[in-house]
Amino acid sequence: MFTLKEFLSKMHVEEIDTYLFTGEALRMGLPRVFGGQVLGQALNAAVRTVDPVRRPHSLHAYFLRPGDLNSQIIYEVDPIRDGKSFSTRRVVAKQKGKAIFNASLSFQKIENGVDHQIELPTHILGPDNILPDIEHIKKLSKNNPKINIETLRQHSLIFDSKVVEIRTPELYKVVEPGEYDPEFGFWFKFSDDIGDDPITHRTLLAFISDKALMSVGLMPHTWNRDTHNLIGASLDHAMWFHSEIRVNKWIYYHIDSPRAMRARDFGRGSFYSQNGELIASTAQEGLIRIVKNR
Repeated sequence: MFTLKEFLSKMHVEEIDTYLFTGEALRMGLPRVFGGQVLGQALNAAVRTVDPVRRPHSLHAYFLRPGDLNSQIIYEVDPIRDGKSFSTRRVVAKQKGKAIFNASLSFQKIENGVDHQIELPTHILGPDNILPDIEHIKKLSKNNPKINIETLRQHSLIFDSKVVEIRTPELYKVVEPGEYDPEFGFWFKFSDDIGDDPITHRTLLAFISDKALMSVGLMPHTWNRDTHNLIGASLDHAMWFHSEIRVNKWIYYHIDSPRAMRARDFGRGSFYSQNGELIASTAQEGLIRIVKNR
């Protein structure tokens, strides 16, 4: 895997010219760049071109091409508008001169106004009542030989607690083949060593927002990772930041998939702090194609 220092260095981008940034791909055992990393780096680039008193409140993105793990990612930021209260930025991510991703982001000065939220579902167990995923999976695997810990290790950050710890109430939905309701969630907390920079906290929330959104769309359908009988990819991604973000404190990511059809799955997610505050929301369409085994 990688150290926390390596992880953070590859989540941030380097400014190489005015409104121009570069970033490196993070190797996570996937054949292409993880979409959450591109989301996080794009946000990281855009934030650095806006007055710090304006906070990101929304992001709308499209994944255009698979990201190459061996190529630098160039982020071009277009400062579309700076108004009295809002700023708008457009970001295009490129590799080898071709766009792989684009996004529009909006920033706002903090204002007072109406305030309400939908509450965190009351049946959700708190993180103190759940085993860390690595321990939970080892426990489940003793009674189920179909659970391949090494395969899961190659495809997930859940085993690298130096970076982020994840605790999943209904972990069996991920590791045991079956048909389940398309609803899921997990608690996560990044290391305290990430520091206090608010840009870092928002960048890491964008990173993890791409985790499991499409997986929930597979839960009503019998599918096993080891059979390799489907092709999946994120098509677009939207994110809304409602309040202050502290990813080194426990956050619950509640996800559901209200609809899937025509090889597309629609997923949506809500981030709740441990005290029940809704701090951010997400939505995504993903491509899911069932293919024949070779």
